[in-house]
Amino acid sequence: MAITSGIFSSDVNYDERLTTSLEQLGGLVAHLKGIGLKIVLTSGSFDLVHLGHVKYLAKAKQLGDVLIVGVDGDAKIRARKGADRPMVPEEERLEMLAHQRPVDLIYLKGDEEARWALIKTVAPDVLVLSTDHSYSEDELVELRGVCGEVHVLERQASVTTSERIRQLYMHLGEQLGPRLAEVLPDLIDTILKRTHPPG
Repeated sequence: MAITSGIFSSDVNYDERLTTSLEQLGGLVAHLKGIGLKIVLTSGSFDLVHLGHVKYLAKAKQLGDVLIVGVDGDAKIRARKGADRPMVPEEERLEMLAHQRPVDLIYLKGDEEARWALIKTVAPDVLVLSTDHSYSEDELVELRGVCGEVHVLERQASVTTSERIRQLYMHLGEQLGPRLAEVLPDLIDTILKRTHPPG
């Protein structure tokens, strides 16, 4: 008989996978560890989910029994990457991750949370980082004191979300440039005539 509810179901069960507080998540993790399951934790923006994200999550899940994914909130991403990010709002990114088969639990990381609050709450058996993480060697030593193991995964795609967005803007510029060159002079002339009529 197939399991259709809970985090171990193959169904999306978004409301059951999304944990809304560190307290709630801490209780779930304590229960899961209590029944002998190995907990894996990773975090990221997961903006414009692409094949590299999907492969990364699959490899992370292979390192344990339960994969918890911390997702950076919109304000947190804007502070780090600029006002035009994220491209996809947090509610949509959370739900997209719930549709990824390896993901068991999802947690939205707010910009007001203390540093490493999620890591310290979960105290995972395996903390998974990507090779472009920003932790210093001293911080990695400190993290190993909180987690059973820190595992660094290679990037799973040659193009990051930020690079893909830059390519999109460049392609758009290449497409629009010639057309703008055709219409801009007349448009400027029309605007000037309206704001400064002759006579």
